Amino acid sequence: MITNCVNPNCRVAFSHVLDGRIFMIDRVLTTYTPRSADRENEQYWLCGNCSKSVKIIVEDGRITNVPIDRETASLAR
Repeated sequence: MITNCVNPNCRVAFSHVLDGRIFMIDRVLTTYTPRSADRENEQYWLCGNCSKSVKIIVEDGRITNVPIDRETASLAR
């Protein structure tokens, strides 16, 4: 369940889907049990302000934020 902006420098509370961007990331699980699936879907949210300047990427199996380059950021406005 999404509760806050995933940007650790922001952490504003999630209010509604129309403000910002939701990212759905499909992870392949390395351990499998009969009760679990081999994949897991995770959802992350960047608030409206953060989604103009950062994006979410998966790096070494972890979720991280990276700045959007200036050209891409200007197109988002």
